[in-house]
Amino acid sequence: MSSIFGWPVFLRLMVLAGILIPARLAAGDFKLEARLVWGTNQPRPAGSSFAALDEISRDKIRPFKWTNYWVVNTVAAPVDKGNPKLVNLSPKCAIDINDLGNGNVEIRLFELKEGAKPKLVKPVQHSLSALKKGEYCILAGDDKKVWDDAWFVILTNSR
Repeated sequence: MSSIFGWPVFLRLMVLAGILIPARLAAGDFKLEARLVWGTNQPRPAGSSFAALDEISRDKIRPFKWTNYWVVNTVAAPVDKGNPKLVNLSPKCAIDINDLGNGNVEIRLFELKEGAKPKLVKPVQHSLSALKKGEYCILAGDDKKVWDDAWFVILTNSR
């Protein structure tokens, strides 16, 4: 059996595989919870399955003025390096998350329209370690259809 630095080649390969493969899998296994939230003074629409935003998350967006924050949808969004995947939050809204490899992730928000390519609306960067520790990243904007309402995309460490 040939050896490199006194170790059999197959043993060195096994050690390297044991070190490198789990690290790569661990990076791809990290997911964020992405919640699409509607901020409004209106009551929950009749017949909807919208849930009220939890108190911890409400505290994070306390500076805003609305009395009701309805969770429209919640999805697990993978954090990938160099190969972000589009994750639909609604028929009109999607995100992707890219590990930039420098300790930050880029979260890109897209507008979806039937028959058209996703349109980039807003890219933001946030600390990956902060998200892993439980900090929030919040993107927000005006509701184009209802005057004085807003939407939020709240990203947190997937529980």
